[in-house]
Amino acid sequence: MRLIVGLGNPGREYAATRHNVGFRIVERFAKRHGLAFGGRRFRGRFVSGRVRNLELALLEPLTYMNLSGRSVL
Repeated sequence: MRLIVGLGNPGREYAATRHNVGFRIVERFAKRHGLAFGGRRFRGRFVSGRVRNLELALLEPLTYMNLSGRSVL
C-alpha cells in the first residue's frame, strides 16, 4: 500500500489559498479515480482504494501544516 498525503491547513480562511494546494490535488486525484473521502481517521480526512492495481491511501491531515507529521505518523 502507498500513502499519498495532501498538505494544507484546516479552516475556511485557508480554503482558497496557496497553503491548501496539497488538499486540492489529492481531492482531484480521488475524484478522478472514483475515490470519495468519507471518514476521519489518523487526525485527518482519509480514503483508501485501488487505482490501477495499486492499493492507495489518501490522507488530508486536519492539523496545521507544521503539525502534519502527527497525522502521517
